[in-house]
Amino acid sequence: MPENSSLPEADADRIVAHMNAEHPDDLVRYAKAFADVKAVDTAHMTRLDAEGFALEIAAAGATTTVRIDFEASLDTVAEARSTLVDLAMRARKRTKGEG
Repeated sequence: MPENSSLPEADADRIVAHMNAEHPDDLVRYAKAFADVKAVDTAHMTRLDAEGFALEIAAAGATTTVRIDFEASLDTVAEARSTLVDLAMRARKRTKGEG
């Protein structure tokens, strides 16, 4: 985690685990909507910090990692939750109708 992060590492790790377990479809949409990755079989959040998060994306037998930065730095778990929910809603709109 970057030194300037004010989001505690234990909280970030818990959020990553939650996102992977409970929101795999949103992770795929994040990749498509914000990392401009068109072909995504699966996406797995590997890291979260106050500035953004990393996704490991699998598609067509290949794996790549992308980073998606937040518009503003996060300070709390509540801000992380709110930001990830907002991104999910925006990603759903951007990818509506995609398979």
